[in-house]
Amino acid sequence: MRQHTYWFRLLACLLGLTLFAAACGDDDDDETGGGGGGTEEETPDEPDPIAALQEVGDADPSCEASASDGEFKIGGLLAETGDLGDILGAPQAAGAALAVADINEAGGVLGAPLSYDPKDSGDGDPDLATPAVQEHLAAGVDAVLGASASQISSNQIEAIIGECTIMFSPSNTGPLFTTYEDDDLYFRTAAADILQGRVVAQLALDEGSENAVIMARQDPYGEGLLEFIKAGFEDAGGEVVDEIVYDPEGTEFDSEIEQVVEADPDALFLVGFNESSTIISGLTESGFTPSNKKIYFVEGNMGNAVGEAFTEPGALVGIKGTIPGAGVSDEFRTRLLEQDPALGTFTYGPETYDALVILALAATAAGTDEAPAVAREINAVTREGEECTDYPSCLALLDADPDADIDYTGQSGPVDFALPGEPTAANYGIYTWAEDNTINTEAEEFKDVSL
Repeated sequence: MRQHTYWFRLLACLLGLTLFAAACGDDDDDETGGGGGGTEEETPDEPDPIAALQEVGDADPSCEASASDGEFKIGGLLAETGDLGDILGAPQAAGAALAVADINEAGGVLGAPLSYDPKDSGDGDPDLATPAVQEHLAAGVDAVLGASASQISSNQIEAIIGECTIMFSPSNTGPLFTTYEDDDLYFRTAAADILQGRVVAQLALDEGSENAVIMARQDPYGEGLLEFIKAGFEDAGGEVVDEIVYDPEGTEFDSEIEQVVEADPDALFLVGFNESSTIISGLTESGFTPSNKKIYFVEGNMGNAVGEAFTEPGALVGIKGTIPGAGVSDEFRTRLLEQDPALGTFTYGPETYDALVILALAATAAGTDEAPAVAREINAVTREGEECTDYPSCLALLDADPDADIDYTGQSGPVDFALPGEPTAANYGIYTWAEDNTINTEAEEFKDVSL
């Protein structure tokens, strides 16, 4: 079983105890009662996500699913609207539609077409995400594909796994899920930000930055990346001179911008979504510009929707950012564009495609649509067997021998899940911005990183 991390407890404080945010401090702080002398309580050691990712094994859920109905049903919980809809929604929708088409063209799952019902999670609005999850569970889905964002998943995971249903995200990168107590029902094709933090930190160091400020959203995604960017930067000899977290629902960031300008760092790591355009505009007005400072984004703000807020050409030229995933092959890019000709980015399209293929292969290997049995096969079909690179070829191996040990290598890379149900290695492209404030579609370079 996996344990809750510091980040999940911090999120719980932020979401459930907003009026008492000061209580969300370090676990080692003394706590006293309101009227008399309190006692200091010892806090157990936090589980180490890096150590967890070094364990290899198969999932083993303890829950009991309802009886099989012979149809493998997946409910979609991906962002179609909001900031995430702009950045991730279109490529994820294209990746999902293509995977469903390929799976069903090859014969489906368990002799029947794969059932996939997409629903919008938005950016985390409970009026969207919660009813979507409830509808999926009422329909008896065997797995939920999503959510797009770590915060949405952290809000919905208990409802999903509480019904003995698999949750499989193609884009969650928050480190809290690596050691989350999920009864082995949560999986993801996106690598945890433990790895992305190292890559973007090393990029800044390689480009001559000796000190930096990290500015991040106050949510699991932002705070998780802040922690691992800081660790990567400082472990390699850099100095983080300030850490700034901001309200992701805010519309003005004057005080945070002033902090950055006063710190005057060599580099700024900005971990955000579309609000990054407002922050960059404010920084530019204050003289902290991409032309005179090193500024680094991550995949959350490496989307063309950020650039659309600028009318002046070249406003983002000089900024670099990381986007997970190896270079999308020309063939796969063409196939995604056939699903959506308007795609301007392919971020997490391959990971979404692979998530559905892995689920379908695991159900085939299990010989049933029952979620616990499918979950037990998910890690196994991604590693240490006979390599296959698409659903038809993998399915052929399993049809020839139901006990075959296969190793699916997909559009997002080798995957190779560790015991927590996620990759232990990842590829990251380093991307730049063009004069028209869109992302250059070709990466400047690719970085491979593993634990």
